[in-house]
Formats: sequence, structure tokens, C-alpha cells
Amino acid sequence: MSDSAVGTTEEQQRPPVADILDKLKEAERRVREIIKDAEAQKERILAEGKREVLEIKEKSASEIAEMIERMSRTVNSAIESERKRIFEQSETALKSIRATARSKMDQAKEYILKEFMRAIDDQA
Repeated sequence: MSDSAVGTTEEQQRPPVADILDKLKEAERRVREIIKDAEAQKERILAEGKREVLEIKEKSASEIAEMIERMSRTVNSAIESERKRIFEQSETALKSIRATARSKMDQAKEYILKEFMRAIDDQA
């Protein structure tokens, strides 16, 4: 069948200009709406990302503070143990020096007495 037989012409098949403009306006409205939704979603995603970054920073700061506290306790404990060990060594060394000094005191007394007696004998 030809176009003339059906009663439609090319001009009749084309939508009127007003319909085309309405469709364009509707398409533009939908595009603006899609863009607006996409921008809102972008802002939500950015806000969520920022919130997550802050949470991670806070958690990391807290974990670092706990780690520093544990290390500080460990170091302080090691320092205290070393201080006690040095103090005990010093006490042991001091006791040994005192014992040696006491034992040599008798020898020193005998030596001084001998020297004194010799000096007296030399003068007599």
C-alpha cells in the first residue's frame, strides 16, 4: 500500500512542533533532575567518606595513645628492674668493701702498732 492509499502523508506522520518542544522540555527537566540527584548522591558519598576518615583518624589516634601507654609501662618497668638490679649490685659491692675494710683494719692496727713500737725502740 502506498501512503496515499492509507490516507497518511509524511506531513501527517510528523508530530507538531509544540509536541516536540514539550518532549524536549520534559527531557531537559529529567536531565536536570538526574543531575540534581547525582550531585546530592555525590555530596552524601563525600560526607560519608569524610565521616569515615574522621572515625579512622580518631580510632588510630586512640590506638596510638594505647600503644604509647603500653610501651611507656614496659619501658618504666624495665627501668625499675634495672634500677633494682644496679642497687642490689651496689649493696653487694658495698658489703664486700666493708668486709674487706674490716679485715684489713686488724692488719692496719697491727702494722701501726709495730711501727709505733719500732719508733719507740729506735728512740730508746
